[in-house]
Amino acid sequence: MRIGFLFLFCFCCVLSSMGADYQLFEENGKYGVKDEKGKVVITPAFEALGWSDGSFSIVGQVTGYKTSKRWGLINLKAQRLTEAEYLNLYPSAGDRIIAKKQIDAVTSKWGVLILKGHITVPFKYDGIKIDGLRAIVFTKNNTHYKYGVINLNGEVIIPLHHKNIYTIGTLRYGVQNDENKSALFSETGRQLTGFVIDSISSFDKNRAIIYQGLMQGIINRDGVMEVPPQYREIIIDEKGIINARAMNKWFLMDQQNNIIDTAICDELIPTSSGLIVKKGNYFGTWEVNFNPILPTAYQQIQQVEGNLAVVKKDNKYGLINTDNAVIIPFRFDAILLNEKLVRTKEIILGKPSWSLYDIYGVRKSVHDYESISSFNGKFFKVKNYGLSGIVDQYGKEIIPCLYDSIIDYNDDQIAVKFHGHYGIIDFKENWLLPPQPFPVQLIDENHYMQFEQGIQLFKSFSNELIYFTENNLSIHGKMLKEVLPDGTEKEINFEGVTVSRTTPAVVNDTKIITAEHEGFRGIVRNGKYGFIDNRGRLRIANRYEGIGNFKNGLAAVKILGKWGFINAEDKIAINPSYESVSEFENTVTIVKKGKFGFIDRTGKLVLETRYDSIQPLATDNFLISLNRLLGLADENGVVLIDARFETLNDLGNGFVIISSANKYGLLTESGFSAIPMIYDQLYYLPEQNQFLAKQESPWVKLTK
Repeated sequence: MRIGFLFLFCFCCVLSSMGADYQLFEENGKYGVKDEKGKVVITPAFEALGWSDGSFSIVGQVTGYKTSKRWGLINLKAQRLTEAEYLNLYPSAGDRIIAKKQIDAVTSKWGVLILKGHITVPFKYDGIKIDGLRAIVFTKNNTHYKYGVINLNGEVIIPLHHKNIYTIGTLRYGVQNDENKSALFSETGRQLTGFVIDSISSFDKNRAIIYQGLMQGIINRDGVMEVPPQYREIIIDEKGIINARAMNKWFLMDQQNNIIDTAICDELIPTSSGLIVKKGNYFGTWEVNFNPILPTAYQQIQQVEGNLAVVKKDNKYGLINTDNAVIIPFRFDAILLNEKLVRTKEIILGKPSWSLYDIYGVRKSVHDYESISSFNGKFFKVKNYGLSGIVDQYGKEIIPCLYDSIIDYNDDQIAVKFHGHYGIIDFKENWLLPPQPFPVQLIDENHYMQFEQGIQLFKSFSNELIYFTENNLSIHGKMLKEVLPDGTEKEINFEGVTVSRTTPAVVNDTKIITAEHEGFRGIVRNGKYGFIDNRGRLRIANRYEGIGNFKNGLAAVKILGKWGFINAEDKIAINPSYESVSEFENTVTIVKKGKFGFIDRTGKLVLETRYDSIQPLATDNFLISLNRLLGLADENGVVLIDARFETLNDLGNGFVIISSANKYGLLTESGFSAIPMIYDQLYYLPEQNQFLAKQESPWVKLTK
């Protein structure tokens, strides 16, 4: 009866506030209220009317007023129901008003009033959240908060002994203890389960999903376990039918399908150092034989090198070893591990701050930097205030951050950009080439190249101009190579002396189009293609529509729109009858005649032209594709595996990982099944010559 009366009273209060349209108005900086006819019902005499959250409403003919920076309750007869003594005031359920009051000079507490202004919940709480006829409250105990549940008359339902309390549907509470375990409580404060639950969802159709460890189960409103927590995932559909699946299984097996070991987890990711394991939202590491290394307790395993790992915990990165000992604490926004050196990044006042550590956790850099590059084998490039400098592997700043950029380096010199100009310094900051306006390139410890308005100048650090040209000039060992417009190639030593000169025996309208292959270079003249030798002599007349490079004594040529092959004597080796050809891979070349196949050096068709594509593999086999499905052929044209798989990975050891309809298996190179195609993922572990297979657990219906 009491609950029904209170509900009726609350309903009437709502109706009384909805029966008229009241408006807030301002006059001379003060606020009042008018009714729907414009009649003033509360004179404009207050700093604010409504509620401390900035909203205005009338609840049961009552609203809040503010004067002298404090709040109180007033009705529409302009009667002040309370003094203006509250810091905060706003309505909650029914006729209840949540208020905050100053207790002493440093303490303020929360309580609850009714619309008439009487206190129903005393001002002794640090927070209140009303939920129906109950309120979740908390108080501060030293540095921690303790939660409980009271009714709206201030009577304790669940004592304030708990770490947290949250609603999980009508008249049910999840209560968390100091060990982060939860129990289910009723609205009367009765404990329905033990503190064994990690978390619990809201109730839906009198059922809630609970989490214990990584597993899920189902509990009803009376605390009875309907489904034990032994499933990885549970879904209750709109009809109340329960569907569940177990955790994934993983198998370590050999190439004969013998299972060596089994593990249960969400994901396993092979790395060069073992396996990264994922369970729920947390990661750890295992050895390949499934022995644990790092506990599954981290948000991310970013990088593993040897016995060190960069991991993420509480949204920060740290460096740990395989004994789980912390080397660099978890306070960084990024950590990059590179052999024995570690770069760390913190965001301070919105800006990146990089430092250098060693793998023992000892800070090496004296200063923080805006950026630190990867180690180039000699030093780190660093930046501060947009300027560049150099730090050595010991963290010492050997070149201060004074330069626009560090362009290039060798063992003795550094090319830099300084105030928009270019120069070269040594590692003691002595200028070997003072800043000047033209870009430079380091050649060796005695020479550099300068690029000045289309001219390349080869100079020594003694300021001697050794060679210059407008032509293309490149470095080949201890020689300069210059290519003249007519195709002539010159070799010049570092003293500026031309030691060789190769002039093509062709006229000016002939263009060299390929580099030398087997003593031949391709040319084009008057739209026709041919070959010259390495002395520039015309060896194969320019009479072809297109050419390829010589390889294994044959070169592709195009005649009358079709491709074939010629030999070094310009004799047709394979008749031009194909739409396209590739270079010879060992003894065969891929050709296209409507579809793709391949032929041998005699022109014999060794793989029928019936495939949509053919791709040579590093294993000396060929990936063949037909109707978007993949197979495998050898260089003799023998189809080892028919094109019937969605993915195919030739391991090069006589075995092939294949998949179809997202299921993976292992075949021998001859196409015989070694591991059945029943797995959801299959990895090859080359060092152990073993395989890692994933079997996803299927969804099963637990109720009809």
